[in-house]
Amino acid sequence: MNSPATEPLLAARGVAKSYGPVVALRGADFTVGPGEIHALLGANGAGKSTLVKVLSGVITADTGEVRVAGVAQRLRTPADANRAGIATVFQDPALLPDLTVAENVRLSRVDNAAWERWTDRLGLSSVDPHALTRELPHETLRMLDLARAAARDPM
Repeated sequence: MNSPATEPLLAARGVAKSYGPVVALRGADFTVGPGEIHALLGANGAGKSTLVKVLSGVITADTGEVRVAGVAQRLRTPADANRAGIATVFQDPALLPDLTVAENVRLSRVDNAAWERWTDRLGLSSVDPHALTRELPHETLRMLDLARAAARDPM
């Protein structure tokens, strides 16, 4: 067993998910250590999105275990994942198009000071907080979503 100092930041072991007879994910293992960056690659239907949804609390795994900094987690909701230190940026931006940038940030319950630090760091300080998100380019929405996730101060 690893000591707490050497525990991975995130470890999924034997994670599986089925929808009736359809197996969406079979015994997946995934580990992320401090300072590491990973990409999930694979064919359509390989289970990439399912694994990310399990780790982010969007869906609950049928079997397996998820540990954050060595501590087993029950990730039944996105709020559970956020409390555990997991922030997810999905393929499509998760900003409501009929709200302004500022309204989306408020809705996310992100600390304003952290939000401003991350938008500055990512070169987004010129984005008008009163602009409707549907009026912004897709690339800007992706970066705003990333800033929002980082402002939550994940692991």
